[in-house]
Amino acid sequence: MKIILDTVEYTSKPYGNEIGLINNRIIRCSPGEIDAVKLAEEVTKGKTFIPATFKSIGDSIKRSKVNWESQQVIALDFDEGLTLDEAKNDEFFKQNAAFLYTTFSHKDCHHKFRVVFVLDKPLTRYKDFENIMDSLLEQYPQADKACRDGSRLFFGGREATPFNSNNRLKVYSFAGLKTSPLQDIQSNLYMSVTRVHTNPKASRSVIFTNYVELIRNKDIEKLQELLYIEPVTLSNNEVIDYLKKQDLRAFLGIRAEGNFIDIFHDEDNPSASIYQSHRNNGHWLYKCHSTSNSFTGTILHVVQRLLECSVVEAKKLLMQLYKIEIYESEAVKEFKESVDMYKELLRSEELEEIHPNFYEVFNRYGHLQDLYILLDLTKEYITNDSDPRIVFYHSIRTLAKQFGRSPSSTGTRMNFLTLFRVTRKLDDLEIPESLLLTQKQHKRVNHFQYKSSTYELPMYTYDFFCQIDEMCKIWLETGCTGRTISYEGIMRTFGRQEADRVFPQDLGKEIAELNEEVVSSIQFNTLKLVQSKGWTTEKEILDMVKLYFKGQQEFKTKQFKRCIAEMVDAYGLEIIPSNKKLKEEMGITEEEMSKSSFPKIIRKKLVKDCRPIQVQENIKLIS
Repeated sequence: MKIILDTVEYTSKPYGNEIGLINNRIIRCSPGEIDAVKLAEEVTKGKTFIPATFKSIGDSIKRSKVNWESQQVIALDFDEGLTLDEAKNDEFFKQNAAFLYTTFSHKDCHHKFRVVFVLDKPLTRYKDFENIMDSLLEQYPQADKACRDGSRLFFGGREATPFNSNNRLKVYSFAGLKTSPLQDIQSNLYMSVTRVHTNPKASRSVIFTNYVELIRNKDIEKLQELLYIEPVTLSNNEVIDYLKKQDLRAFLGIRAEGNFIDIFHDEDNPSASIYQSHRNNGHWLYKCHSTSNSFTGTILHVVQRLLECSVVEAKKLLMQLYKIEIYESEAVKEFKESVDMYKELLRSEELEEIHPNFYEVFNRYGHLQDLYILLDLTKEYITNDSDPRIVFYHSIRTLAKQFGRSPSSTGTRMNFLTLFRVTRKLDDLEIPESLLLTQKQHKRVNHFQYKSSTYELPMYTYDFFCQIDEMCKIWLETGCTGRTISYEGIMRTFGRQEADRVFPQDLGKEIAELNEEVVSSIQFNTLKLVQSKGWTTEKEILDMVKLYFKGQQEFKTKQFKRCIAEMVDAYGLEIIPSNKKLKEEMGITEEEMSKSSFPKIIRKKLVKDCRPIQVQENIKLIS
């Protein structure tokens, strides 16, 4: 059996940074063959293990469900509800489990342990793993539900108790796995299958050859014979569009019009249909109208679901099937190498030393990962063979799915990347003509107020990133946060020109009168408090700004975040984290600030002592 085993031994449960080190180290370890006896021995040395193996997607391998490849070892984790003696005497465990081991947290008064099983054969479909875990968790509800994650780390422990190292848990003894995939396909998809309650019109839509079985078995040669495939040469950015235009009915072997039996679930009444997209782009879509098993997707989604693979693997299979040869100029090949090097830089250990401010700002908010995902997502959107560049447009909703975040958060993140110039929003004159026409048509058909933004991803150069690093330095020094990412926030921090660049749709936007009044009040009270006692805090300032409407606190906070950078720069202030020593140096008493409170302090720059600072002239200027 194959598992991934860490190389470092621990004598206690890893915490904090140790877990991060394990995660980064273990995914680089190659899966190794091991038996149950040896695994028990290694686990009790304190070594962490992953019971699964993972495949590389693109040029990266991650400990994730998407990268999951196979698994023959599974484990149940018990923190409560079952004692060690009860587990040792459990008949199911004695007949099926290989061993159990106590975790580092196990105590005589609180039993914590894991029961480890070896399957009679490796699983290669994640759905099968989930089915087995669901059955075991139903049988042992005391077990930790997190065991259902096939990419999970299992830390080592203290002491192992064998059941029988030769025990094997039978895969097909579980519900949902009793019939083979081939039997399941045959029972659902052979030609002229008569279904009970099938409506007569729909029943004429039959699958005349079991194409689905051929797809599942990746029988490329047979499918090519049936589909009469002719070879074609395309550029990289033409492939997806070409594949989506392939007739899905022919691909799945469906010869008649109307609804047909869905290929993804068992049913009596045909609920599936295939049609061309209403967007007039020539793309074919598969749709299951069943409320309990709804699905809509292109040929890529269909293959991805049939094979339970990544979209990249689906694309590769379809390219092989449709005999697609990629033409790439030398310039494009070199450009792709530049993209890969850019991605490598974002993951490198040297990034923090080379561009420290960039690293601190982008790593703090998760934007390093965002940028990496964008490079991965848009690598195929390279235009112009002689002078390559990455130009792409996606709706915020589409990008949100890739980032794994909400659309509103994703919109803010794209504006953040645009502010720091690692992405660039193009105006209409800069967008390739064919792409601009497509976007305008998309906007018209969907009755959108705005068309999707078009972005370019500039390639990394040292000088270019030094400029970004300087912007990040300003961001850090002026106390900016995610709330700064608005037209007003950017205008007050970096100037109107930058605000117009990041928000071209708001070009020249006037700032609301109420906003100006609140900002003026914030500035006045900040300077007043600094003058009177030498320092202040955000909470103290906002408490002095009196507004009387629902949601006023959130409104004040938002305006503070938008204007703080401008105010710090204009009046020579600084924002510093407080600590016990600083409080003593500045003479801050417990009456002024709780002993356990350590908020950020706003004060005049280069303050040498705590005496009141004269800023009366500034107060007069803004009053």
